[in-house]
Amino acid sequence: MPGPVDLASITTAAVELLDEGGLPAVSTRKLATKLGISSPSLYWHVRDKAALLDLVAEAICADAFTVDPGLGWRDQLAEGLRQFRTMLLAHRDAAELLRQRPPTGPHRLRHIETTLRILFDAGFTDDEAAGIVRLLTAHVLNSVDTRPAPEPDEDRRAAMREAMATYPNLRRVGPALVRQTGGELFELGLGVILDGLVARAAAKG
Repeated sequence: MPGPVDLASITTAAVELLDEGGLPAVSTRKLATKLGISSPSLYWHVRDKAALLDLVAEAICADAFTVDPGLGWRDQLAEGLRQFRTMLLAHRDAAELLRQRPPTGPHRLRHIETTLRILFDAGFTDDEAAGIVRLLTAHVLNSVDTRPAPEPDEDRRAAMREAMATYPNLRRVGPALVRQTGGELFELGLGVILDGLVARAAAKG
């Protein structure tokens, strides 16, 4: 016999579906089956798939950013963004889920509020802060991809080497393109963006 169903158990089961099968596995039908209840019973708690996805998005963003307000604003941003990325890496297809569902719940909105507070303390205007939040969020989401890249076969590798033969700069960085991990690209991009923000803030005086 299935146990009692409430919003907490529904949320836990839905996150498990995400982790097990990715975003395509998160549906009201599959969730009802996992909980051992009928779909109409589930609709008492979650009205449709959109509401279910919002519930899952909130759940995976439940941890608050613990940034030290004693740090400079650049370091606060860096720490918060690293925590955000770690949070997303803990769940399959989390980045794609957040791209699909706009933030409406308290957990995700609190993350944005924290970032805006840091940016306003740094002296950025409303328009700048709004754009920077979107830029930073996009950088984190783009750095998170849990799908393994297809491994080229030897014929494909040989074709790539031949194609790069007449492009000396591309040939020079070819090994780095293959070697760099998502984490390394995230840190490089984070440094470039934050250094640019520091320079912009300094220019504003």
